[in-house]
Amino acid sequence: MQTSLRRTLFSSLAAPTLVLLLTAGAVAYSSARWVVGNAYDANLLNLAQAIATHVHATPDGLALRLAPEVEAAVRTDAVDRIYFRVRERQGRVLGGDAGLPLLDDLDALSSLPIPYTPVGREPTYPILPTVPAARPVFRDLTHAGQPIRAVRLYRSQGSAGFYVTVAETLGKRDEAMGRLVAGFSWAALLLLIAAGVAARFGIPSGLAPLARLERSLRARSGTDLSPIDPAGVPQEVREVIGALNGLLDRLRAANAQQRSFLQDAAHQLRTPLAGLQVQLELLESRPADAAARARLRHSVARITRLANQLLALARAEAGERLMADATEVDLAALIDAMVEDWVERADARQIDLGIEREPLRIAGDPTLLQELIANLMDNALKYGRTHGTVSLRCARTGESVLIEVCDDGPGIPPVVREQVFERFYRHAGTAAASGSGLGLSIAREIVHSHGGRIDIDDGPQGCGTCVRVRLPLHPRPAP
Repeated sequence: MQTSLRRTLFSSLAAPTLVLLLTAGAVAYSSARWVVGNAYDANLLNLAQAIATHVHATPDGLALRLAPEVEAAVRTDAVDRIYFRVRERQGRVLGGDAGLPLLDDLDALSSLPIPYTPVGREPTYPILPTVPAARPVFRDLTHAGQPIRAVRLYRSQGSAGFYVTVAETLGKRDEAMGRLVAGFSWAALLLLIAAGVAARFGIPSGLAPLARLERSLRARSGTDLSPIDPAGVPQEVREVIGALNGLLDRLRAANAQQRSFLQDAAHQLRTPLAGLQVQLELLESRPADAAARARLRHSVARITRLANQLLALARAEAGERLMADATEVDLAALIDAMVEDWVERADARQIDLGIEREPLRIAGDPTLLQELIANLMDNALKYGRTHGTVSLRCARTGESVLIEVCDDGPGIPPVVREQVFERFYRHAGTAAASGSGLGLSIAREIVHSHGGRIDIDDGPQGCGTCVRVRLPLHPRPAP
């Protein structure tokens, strides 16, 4: 499944934004509830303190002297219902709503109902052993079937103490929280809309350089392999552009190499093909001429050899890709399959041929390895000295394989030993002129594709040529 960069960016932004909004909403709701609760709790406490100022000591004990108009003012509220109660520490109610629930669970009177007082008798209340703290106590309770918020305040008059309890329903608090929640919801919605608009137009704007790059690449012709200017792309994709430019460089080099190969091949084939056409015309005019037929056979063999060499070079240059399917190759079997042909050629020039090989197996391409050994031996038998010696040695040295082909011919001067690996290069000092100049080029390409190296040194006793190839037992394709 193909992934969309725009969809990936949107998904990456959407999840954190949603989590952030939910977290911010939870924090804002908690903070707003704390602020609203504290504000209205402060109002309740103020009412309780105001009522406490109307409690006075009398000879008969404490008394609540609260005028009717003051009580009406205390209970007046446009939204909520206000309740209050004043009772002595011993439990006697001095005024207000006697049925209002007790607040403090730590108060021993909290577990006791308000005592029923028969007519004409004084109620008796338990006396608390300790003096309650003056700190106000807030509670969420239920009264008359409605949730209420209440505060209990303790005050003392001399040795007597009393409780003032004030409570209210939650209408104003719920209304304030509703408005705050609505405001937060609208703010969150607007923020989501802003984030969506930013994502809708910001992400395409950020990806615009990639779109321009895509259009630029689509507009190119198949032969335009010029590098891409990294200055016009974002910093985050410059590494990709660098890799793409590297690929374009390799493609340019490969195309240049291919053009050069085709030009050289056309140049090399032009002369023998022209000669072949001339010989065919001569043979038509003199069908019985044996010499003409012999020259024709030689020309055909030469062109066939050249075509095979060109195909082998093309295959060797693709050796890195072929090595992806490398198999285990028995080098001794490859050499044994070609020995008979080498012996015939050596006998024709009276060359002493020596072959030494160990039973070795190497990972590689069997066709390329056979072509490598065949080209080295072909050069040695072709350019070696008549009545001379040619030797082939294949042995293991450590974690590599050494393939060594030596002759005692005229040799290759050190100054041209790098040039002989170039295509179609033939050293002027060689006696044979029928070579194509591709044998060592093919050998080097095959060796490089197998991760090895090839060197040219002097032959035995300092004369002739010795070509040494070292291949790893487990080769890796050259980068």
